[in-house]
Amino acid sequence: MLHKTVEETRVSFPKAPAFQQPQLGLLEWARHNNTRHFSRKLRVLPATFDAIMTLIENHPIFHNESNNPQYAVSLQLAIFLVRAGHYGNAVSCDDVAEWAGVSAGTVALLTKQVVVALISLHDMVMCKPTNEEKIKAKAYAGSKVCPSWQNGWLSVDGTTFLLFQKPSHFGEAWYDRSSNYSLNAQIVILPHNLRIVDYGLGHTGSVHDSYAFESTQIFRDHTAFLDEGEWLWADSAYPLQKWCVAPFK
Repeated sequence: MLHKTVEETRVSFPKAPAFQQPQLGLLEWARHNNTRHFSRKLRVLPATFDAIMTLIENHPIFHNESNNPQYAVSLQLAIFLVRAGHYGNAVSCDDVAEWAGVSAGTVALLTKQVVVALISLHDMVMCKPTNEEKIKAKAYAGSKVCPSWQNGWLSVDGTTFLLFQKPSHFGEAWYDRSSNYSLNAQIVILPHNLRIVDYGLGHTGSVHDSYAFESTQIFRDHTAFLDEGEWLWADSAYPLQKWCVAPFK
């Protein structure tokens, strides 16, 4: 009898259910009464949150034929944004699970689902600027510098994505000048609305910006973005070229 009981028991020493006190109600209150708190937690404005929701809510990954319904897409997106907008213990599955009132395993699963949905939007959002955007970017650059320099209507800079630990292969190559293990990212934006129009990813954090910049589309074929006499703003980390001006540090 004892042998049969052991075989049929999935948990030998069950623990009491974890106490869950989700704070989502506070987030909903902040949406209408304290935008600053909402943005501090999710790193986006309520209007931006709603816009992202509209774009991803019909993705197949959020819909299945299971008898167990999925969590609301709004909750899944909120969990992802909390993890994407913070660092360290604040993004651990356990801490986010306590905030959202779900299990740690659910946090990991929902994060992956939102990432899949967002990646499906890549070709829609990562595209060449329209003529209207170009005109607005030039007007913005001219108002901030001078009309003669309005042809500098794109800008580039490098940033890093921090890794939570030293990679097991070629670990020292990921060690950057800020004493972190990281990935290098090159971001090309429109200055008037900060929309990303090109990027370069994959290099280690120790790589110099000028080298990582060579992996972007605008470096390989700048004529796809820039007409004659137009250029890209950059800092002193980038090489001087006719289409890439680095006047400031």
